[in-house]
Amino acid sequence: MHDRLIARLQSVAGLTSDERAALNSVPHKVRTLGDRESILQEGDKASNCVALMSGFLYRQRIIGDRRQILSLHVPGDIPDLMTLYLPTMDHDLISVGQSTVAVAPHSALKSLFEKHPSLVHIFWRETLIDAAIFRHWVGNLGAMDAFHRVGQLFCELAVRLEFVGLFEKNSFSFPLTQYDVASVCGLSKVHTNRTIQVLRKQRLLIWRDDMVELPNREELEAAAEFSADYLQRKAKSV
Repeated sequence: MHDRLIARLQSVAGLTSDERAALNSVPHKVRTLGDRESILQEGDKASNCVALMSGFLYRQRIIGDRRQILSLHVPGDIPDLMTLYLPTMDHDLISVGQSTVAVAPHSALKSLFEKHPSLVHIFWRETLIDAAIFRHWVGNLGAMDAFHRVGQLFCELAVRLEFVGLFEKNSFSFPLTQYDVASVCGLSKVHTNRTIQVLRKQRLLIWRDDMVELPNREELEAAAEFSADYLQRKAKSV
């Protein structure tokens, strides 16, 4: 369907040439989204899935008067894959910064899986990794302090972007705001700002405009007690 998706799947599962060709043949439309533009909202009925080609997406829920970001999605992700079988959205899916997505009908994806059963296992693996990330975030919210929550977020994004060739020279594009990071990490804006200042003073994070650099990535991973095991950093056979 596009090169980032194929790179993502290749990095964690491996794809045959036939599987790559099948993915490239899926009919889809390309859609460009503006900053904070919704793809789907809670209660919508989905008839398509979107593969993120460029930019960032996030899932969110508004709970009372508070916004909680439930997940972040990078190029190569299909954040609404579950709508193939659970079409009613229980959260919002929103672009942050300008992003581009490939929109594929559910019918086309189901036909793909019927013709290429091996891809069912590969995409099932993707849903399991997505669930592992969600469990990791929940665990961090319940057990980690602000330094570890924020530090681990940037470590995780570095690994996920590295999968698809978007982590270069220890840097990556990051159009989110400190308020977004606060919503991810379950912190106040003030607490988030203080934590980011600590990371900056320790030379573990450089964040200017919409670019993030991790000048001492291994030190940040050690300080934040980050392990990438749940992301399946090393490719394994399906």
